[in-house]
Amino acid sequence: MEQARTRFSRRALLIGVATLLAATIVGATVVLLLHSPVSDTGFGPVIAVIAVVLLLLGLGGSGIWNWIGLVRIRRLRPNALVFLARREPSLAPDLPMYLHRHDITADVSDRWVAAVIDELGMAAWSSGVRPREIFVMPWSELGEVKALEFTSLEGQPRFGIAVDVAPFPLPLLVRVGEAAFGTQGAFDRAGTIAVSDAANARRPVHARA
Repeated sequence: MEQARTRFSRRALLIGVATLLAATIVGATVVLLLHSPVSDTGFGPVIAVIAVVLLLLGLGGSGIWNWIGLVRIRRLRPNALVFLARREPSLAPDLPMYLHRHDITADVSDRWVAAVIDELGMAAWSSGVRPREIFVMPWSELGEVKALEFTSLEGQPRFGIAVDVAPFPLPLLVRVGEAAFGTQGAFDRAGTIAVSDAANARRPVHARA
């Protein structure tokens, strides 16, 4: 798991440096245009500056928010397994029914959400500077946890984790990943398997099959 995080962080750092360099070049170009004697006095330069600012904000976006959340959660729960998870709602539509049965109101649509696994079970957390637990699935309701390759509804091959959740016949399918330096995304095959192994290792002995 730590190796997967390290590999992802290195790639994210390269992406972040490249993005910052590109933004710097664009910003410098805009500054030169603003001071150019041939530049007009219309709104073109102002629009260009606004576009650069929006570009920088958009490039980070939820990746920065989730990165901050993961850092904060790991400090709050140092002994837990913490990562990002993104479910496949079109292939496993039972999660909303599970939440409804437990009277849980939570937004866990098709987006990256902080996941925490410990001796209590699998939990979803909010991100940002003040993360909080949204809901938890206790081990008593969780069956087999395994990594597998599957095909999305759009026909895209993906590698993720399947979790059996009682009493539903279909497993919960999620991709797992990380956020760092404003970049977020799924782990590779090796990283996904590492998360699966680490999750099973945290299952209490009394909850093991």
